[in-house]
Amino acid sequence: MVFKPKQRAKVVADVFPQFKLGSNTLQYVKEFKYLGDIITEDLTDVADIQREIRNVFARTNILLRRFRRCSVAVKCTLFRAYCICLYDAVVVVE
Repeated sequence: MVFKPKQRAKVVADVFPQFKLGSNTLQYVKEFKYLGDIITEDLTDVADIQREIRNVFARTNILLRRFRRCSVAVKCTLFRAYCICLYDAVVVVE
């Protein structure tokens, strides 16, 4: 991945030659996942945050379907344990 500089005046080139590793040609990508995080060419974490938000919604919907007959206290405990693992967020539900 080639990262673009933040200042347009420091851009060296818009097109780069193909790189080879052995007999394989390496592709240029706009984003890739490294150690579970999505890294983009503009060095923002928007794509990774959107992925985490989708995961929270999916986990929450699973809990709502499976535990719809449980009390609110049980649902809150399950939500804190199963859904709130987004960047060490701490949520107080009363």
